This record gives sequence, structure tokens and C-alpha cells, in this order.
Amino acid sequence: MDLRSLWKCIVVMVAVSRSSSLGCKWIQHRYKDVSRDSLQMITHMGKEFVINEEHVENIPSPGSVYISNSQVSNISIIYQVLHHISKLYNGNMDSVRWDREKLDKFQSNIHTQSAHLKQCMDKETMDSSGDHRKENQRIIHYFKKLENYLKRKGNSAHAWEIIRTQVWKHLQRLDLITASLRRQRSTSPI
Repeated sequence: MDLRSLWKCIVVMVAVSRSSSLGCKWIQHRYKDVSRDSLQMITHMGKEFVINEEHVENIPSPGSVYISNSQVSNISIIYQVLHHISKLYNGNMDSVRWDREKLDKFQSNIHTQSAHLKQCMDKETMDSSGDHRKENQRIIHYFKKLENYLKRKGNSAHAWEIIRTQVWKHLQRLDLITASLRRQRSTSPI
């Protein structure tokens, strides 16, 4: 391979790595606004959050889900968490007395975020050979525990308030992760 071909190959590899290191243009430009709106909706659609830990029995900490060391797996984690939040909020919510308009808007926002991140994740996964099954299993297991908690409590309004508090914590954590991804992008030398 001559020097010119080698140089072209390097330029292509840098361009591909740069496009994948964007994380996702949607994260860079739109995620923050939609996420802020989601946080406002979940905050104001119900009563005060259940912070008293004695009422939160057998609910694992959301922090156990967020163990990642790569940008691609961060995008996968963000997508998976939003996807499972969306599934959770499509369950039996007959007992809740939340503001329906805010609940509908919240569900729509979570669906929008999940759909856009799925596209980003698909692209990132194609650009990466990383295996995220362990992270995905941890997330699936965590949300299964939340679903089981709701079932044990008969999908009661109080149980949903506890779940709403946990989801709010997740959304806060996802904002920190996406802020980190945006900072990585803005300080990228390429």
C-alpha cells in the first residue's frame, strides 16, 4: 500500500470514528429540551415525590443500572432505560389521579426520546463491535423488579407514586450522562 492510499485510509477511519463519536446528533441538539420537558411533566403530574425511604420497600436503587465505560454503551443504557420507562408507563394506571394531559405529554416525550435514541443506538452499534448484553440484562432485571413491585401492590396509586419518584431519579441520571456525552463531543479534538 503506497503512502497516498494509507493516508486516504486514515482520513476515512478518522471521519468514521468522528461521526460515531458524535454520540448522536439528537443528543447533541434536542435531547436536553425534550428531557427538561419530561422532567417538568413527571414532577407536576402527581403529588409530592415519595422521598421517605421507609415507604420504598424492595425497590433497588436506580444507580445500580448505570455502570458503563464507553460512549456507545452510554447511548445503549440511555435508550434501554427510556424504553423500559415507556413500557412501564403503558401498564395498568387506573388507580392514579395524575393530571392526564401531563401524563400523556410525559409518555409522548419518553416515546420520542426512546425512538430517536434507538436510531442513534442502531448506528452506534453498527459502528462498534461492543457487546452490551450485560448492561442490558441489568436494566431489564431492574425494571422487572419495578413491574413486580407494582403487581405486588396491586398497581395502587401509592405504588405508582413510588415508581414515579424512581423514574424521576432515572431521568435526572440520564441528564447527567447526556451532559457528559455532550461535553465529550465539545472537547473532542477532531
